[in-house]
Amino acid sequence: MDQPVPPPAPGAGLPPELAELLLLGQVLGQNQSFAIVAGRCSAAQAEALLRIRESRLYLRCSSSWKQFCPEYLHISGTQADRIVRLWQLHGPAIFELRQLIRISPEAFNAVEPFIQEHALHFNDEAIELDPQNSQKIADAVAEIRRTMPPKEKPAPAPTVLERLASLAQQSEAIAAAFEQIARQNCRGEERLRLELTLNCASAALQRIESAYGLYPNEQPR
Repeated sequence: MDQPVPPPAPGAGLPPELAELLLLGQVLGQNQSFAIVAGRCSAAQAEALLRIRESRLYLRCSSSWKQFCPEYLHISGTQADRIVRLWQLHGPAIFELRQLIRISPEAFNAVEPFIQEHALHFNDEAIELDPQNSQKIADAVAEIRRTMPPKEKPAPAPTVLERLASLAQQSEAIAAAFEQIARQNCRGEERLRLELTLNCASAALQRIESAYGLYPNEQPR
C-alpha cells in the first residue's frame, strides 16, 4: 500500500527570504496572536518582525505593512510596531524576561541594569532566565522595584497668569533687542530686514487682538 505523502514544509520551493517570512506568518498566526499582544512574544519573533519591516520583505505578500500584519500575523501594524520598538530599545532581554513573568516596559526600565548574559544579577546571585526560575525571578524583580526611589511627580502645568507673566518678560526682552539693533543706524538690506521683522511682529499681535476682541486701550464693558 502506498504510504501517504507528507505535506510540504511551509514555504518549500520558495526563495529563502520568502519561505522564512511565510513560516513566521504561520507560526504567529496559529492562535498565538493573543500571546504576542499579552507581551509573550519571543525575542526571535521580535527580531524577525524588525528584519521583515526594515527590509520590507512584507511587500512580497502584501501591498503595505498595515495590510500584512493582520493578514499574516493576526495583529495590527500598530501592535507589531510596538514590538519592534521594544526590541530597538531593549534588545532581546525584555522579551526573554516577559516569557517568564508579566512586566511592563516602564517596570523593565528599573530591572534592565540587573540583566546581563541571559541572567538576572541580584544579591550577588546570577539567576538564569529560564522557566524553572520564574518564581525566583518574579520575587527578585519585585524586590528591585520595591527598593527603587519613587518617581518624582511632574511639575504642574503653569497657570494662565503665570504664562502671561513669562510672556511679559519675554516681550520686554524682545523689544529691548529690537531697540538695540535700531540704535546701530542700520542701512540698506539690514534696515529693510529690521522694518520687515517689526512689521511682521506687529501684524501678528494685531491679528490676535482683532480675532479675540482684545483691545488693551479699551476697558471691558
